[in-house]
Amino acid sequence: MAGDQSSSSFTTGNIAQEKGLDYVPGCYKVSSPNHPSLARETTLVPVIDMARLRQDGGERSVIIREIGDAFHRSGFFQVSFLLIQPSDLVNHGICQEILDGALASALGFFNLPAQLKLQLKSDDVFKAVRYGGSFKDGVDKVQFWRVFLKHYSYPLDTWIDSWPKNPPQYREKMGNFSTEIRKLALELMKVITESLGLGRNYQSQKMEDGMQVITVNCHPPCPQPSLALGLPPHSDYSSLTILLQNSPGLEIGDSHDCKWRLVPELHGALQIL
Repeated sequence: MAGDQSSSSFTTGNIAQEKGLDYVPGCYKVSSPNHPSLARETTLVPVIDMARLRQDGGERSVIIREIGDAFHRSGFFQVSFLLIQPSDLVNHGICQEILDGALASALGFFNLPAQLKLQLKSDDVFKAVRYGGSFKDGVDKVQFWRVFLKHYSYPLDTWIDSWPKNPPQYREKMGNFSTEIRKLALELMKVITESLGLGRNYQSQKMEDGMQVITVNCHPPCPQPSLALGLPPHSDYSSLTILLQNSPGLEIGDSHDCKWRLVPELHGALQIL
C-alpha cells in the first residue's frame, strides 16, 4: 500500500515517523485544541555577544546586565537567547566546522539502515545510549513526530566508547562538539550567577561535577503537519540547555500571554534555555 512506501529522505525504519507514510497514524494525532498552528508568530530573542564578555571595563558590565535582564524578563531557563553579534558573526567561541561536523554526524546516524539504529532502541530513560521515537516511549498516550538519539557525554572518556560506531566519524565529531559545548556551559553559568549578584563561582563546583547529556532530535517530514506535534509543551529539567538547530521549529512560551512563539533560525547560532 502507499503508506508503506518511503517519501522521506531518511532510511525506512520500523518507527512510524521514518516509514515515509502518507498519513498520520491515530496514535500521533493530537486533540483539536492542541493542533499546531501552521501560521506561527515569531518572538524577539535577546542577542548576546560573548566576545564582549571578554573585554575589560564597562563593556563587560553592560553584557552582564543584559543577560540578567533577559532572565528576569523572560523566565530563567525556560526561554532562550541567541549568541550572535549584530553583524551576524557568531561569537560563542565555537568554530563553525565543529558545529557543522556535529550536524553532519547526526544526519549520518539517522540515515543508517534501520537494523543498525534499532540495536540502540530502548524505553529505559536511564540507559546511557538510546534511540527512540517519542517523548516517553510506551508511556505517552499521544506519540510525537520525532526520532532521537540520546547519550551521556561527560566525562567524555567514560562514555564515548558506548556511542554509535556508525557513521564512522560520529564519535570524533560529536565528541569535539560535546567538549566545546561543556566549556561554553561552564562559562555561561558563571556569567548568569554573576548577573544575579551571586558571584561567578556560586554554581561552579556543581557544574564541574554535573553530568552532560546530548540529545539529537530528528523530525522527518510529516504528511499532515496540522495533526501532529514534534514535541509537546515542556520545560527542560537541566540547569542549562544549549541548542543547535539546522531548521526552524523551536517555540518558547511567553509568560505574559501564555502563547508559544517560533524562535527565528539563525545559522550558526546557539540557543540557551
